Amino acid sequence: MAESHAILVAGGSGSRFHSATPKQFQTVLGKPLVVHALERLQRSGSIARVILVLPRDGFEDAKRAIAPFVGEASRVECVPGGDSRQESMIEGLSRMEAFEGIVAVHDAARPAVPPSLVARVVEAAAAEGGAIAALPVVETLKEATAEFLVVRTVPRERLYRAQTPQCFRYDVLARAVKKAVEDGFSGTDEASLVERLPAPIRIVPGSEQNLKVTTLEDLERLLYYLARGES
Repeated sequence: MAESHAILVAGGSGSRFHSATPKQFQTVLGKPLVVHALERLQRSGSIARVILVLPRDGFEDAKRAIAPFVGEASRVECVPGGDSRQESMIEGLSRMEAFEGIVAVHDAARPAVPPSLVARVVEAAAAEGGAIAALPVVETLKEATAEFLVVRTVPRERLYRAQTPQCFRYDVLARAVKKAVEDGFSGTDEASLVERLPAPIRIVPGSEQNLKVTTLEDLERLLYYLARGES
């Protein structure tokens, strides 16, 4: 299978987390969340190199915070991020020379990602050109007015909750980024950029373990998943 490099996005401020410490640097089981995410990418056996995108403000402090957990031979390069998640991903991509392989983008806010899920998404992207982890929507969905009045029930068949990693051949992601920059388009994930090419994106069944830490309350669930290992 083609070589795969990862961009681990950890450049956000975590404003919804309501803590002086950004969520990606919260310590759980003795390690910052970003380190848990990094280790799980490396344990997947699918990632040859990681570009770790850290906050631009306080970049050197962030590097020092994770330095005890990142060895010299771990093939991790730290770079400062941008003003948005998309800009941070682009900063990470800019550190890669064109290659015939897969770029896996993962959020540091998903530190309990099963390594086997990373491997499956990378494998699917190698076969299809693009793949993302996602879970089917199981809740009943309602569309409402601005005044919070129900308009209708939205059919949930074929609807999915996107997760990361999101993996694409380098040339596919690079073309999608180029088009987004030229068009002034901002997406919420890499798939939303690639969809505009368009290019095929395979859905790989995700995991509830791969939760996104958004609030302090999420840490309790996260601790459970990190403590028990891969499901």
